Amino acid sequence: MSYKDLLVHLDDSDICAERVAAAVALAKRQDARLTGIALALESTISTYVGIDFPAALTEQQHAIVKQAAQNAVDKFTNAAEAAGIQYRVKTVTCAASKAPEMLAFHARHADLTFVGQPNPDKRGKSFHEALMNGVLHQSGRPVYMVPYIGVHKHKVRRAVIAWNGDKKSVRAVNDAIPLLRGRGEVTVLVVNPKQRGEEYGGSMGDNLVSHLKQHGIDAKVDMQTVPDLSIDTILLNYVSDIGADLLIMGAYGRSRLREKAFGGVTESILHQMTVPVLMSE
Repeated sequence: MSYKDLLVHLDDSDICAERVAAAVALAKRQDARLTGIALALESTISTYVGIDFPAALTEQQHAIVKQAAQNAVDKFTNAAEAAGIQYRVKTVTCAASKAPEMLAFHARHADLTFVGQPNPDKRGKSFHEALMNGVLHQSGRPVYMVPYIGVHKHKVRRAVIAWNGDKKSVRAVNDAIPLLRGRGEVTVLVVNPKQRGEEYGGSMGDNLVSHLKQHGIDAKVDMQTVPDLSIDTILLNYVSDIGADLLIMGAYGRSRLREKAFGGVTESILHQMTVPVLMSE
């Protein structure tokens, strides 16, 4: 099992280079094709304010948007060619309101999609959050999110799996198997473990460790009982304390009542993560 078809969202931001580098490196390791998707957003301001702007101004806006998309494409092309990987690139023109849907559509046809965590101090934060959530909740595919602060310069190859045994965490682990192979250390983190009957065959997480071993992945279970802290705080602290450079977990939305509590954890991780996170819904 390996990734053969990867996707990365391209824009003209400084941090885009970080996620392109991560995507290119994985494509090279997995001998996969990498597709870059740049979004050239159509201006919709006249629709919102009910005023027709002069054609020259509209054309100037379109030219700026197209140039930004082309800049992102050029940087991606240079990185892909320098790495000697198989790649292709597309520029998609659409309204900003349609961008999450369009990116999610293209993500459905890839094994894994790289997106960037929005920087809360930069303009366009809400738009980038919509992109991230659109891919995460509408594509049906795993998403690899790169934090806006960048990634570890020295790879420690240490991964943490946030494990609660439900179908979303199962999906995330399965989707992450190609990433977990070759890791120096894989920890199955169980927060506030529940008592399980003998029919489950051991402590929580043991069966997952056994399953991963069949895929050539050497993992261990670590149980953390900290009832006074929120799950997201425990996860973030744990990843930092052990110096991990990847977190794997299921993604939960707020649309279903039974996901309300876990949805809060997902949101917190997405906004506060300091290492790349692979999520699957």
